[in-house]
Amino acid sequence: MNAHTVESFVDFIKHSDVFDLVVHHVVFRGQPIQGNLLPGIARSDPTIDTTIKEQKLLEELKLLGASFLPAATETDLDLLVRAQHFGMKTRLLDWTSNSLAALWFACADPKPGDVFVYALEADNLLLDSTVYTQSPFKAAKTRVLRPRLNNPRVVAQHGWFTLHRYSVKAKRFVSLERNPETAKHLHEYKIPAAKRAELLTALDRHGVSARTLIPDIGGLCQYLNWKQSAT
Repeated sequence: MNAHTVESFVDFIKHSDVFDLVVHHVVFRGQPIQGNLLPGIARSDPTIDTTIKEQKLLEELKLLGASFLPAATETDLDLLVRAQHFGMKTRLLDWTSNSLAALWFACADPKPGDVFVYALEADNLLLDSTVYTQSPFKAAKTRVLRPRLNNPRVVAQHGWFTLHRYSVKAKRFVSLERNPETAKHLHEYKIPAAKRAELLTALDRHGVSARTLIPDIGGLCQYLNWKQSAT
């Protein structure tokens, strides 16, 4: 994995633009901690095989959330994407094809200190559309998923995901930075704590903020709080 420290907004743009020269698909993720690129369901203890628990959660979602869900034509994978965006822990990890969106999610996190953006070259890791006809709990390898654009948050955030699997051989969910098949395609960008405020201002100037990435009243209120505190 290649690692870099970001010195400015322009510096970050230069780093992310390089990918256009070498790959067709690249996805980005911003987060407040270094590494540990695991889905929410596996973070507390990656050694636990949560497959049965996840299947039960999904069935409960279908039963208890029927009034909130669209027609029954959505597959289990579609429902996992929808549930992920509303806070349910799944074996999906959020990514975006918009590097500036990833930078915003990193810098806007309430946790203080340095933050990180990861870039994953996805050309050799993509799942094809047949994944929607299969169980998301039987994936043979951890791979990159391009979701159907069926909810406003996925659209606004240019959402992609990695679909993780529990490795029976390793007896754990293996984080992307430790998985030999994904680590070689991974890049890390550290954003020093002192640069976060100026990067958020630059992102807002270029139309990337809570107001644009979280397209509801909650996102707007978050944006207004930030604008008030930044003045």
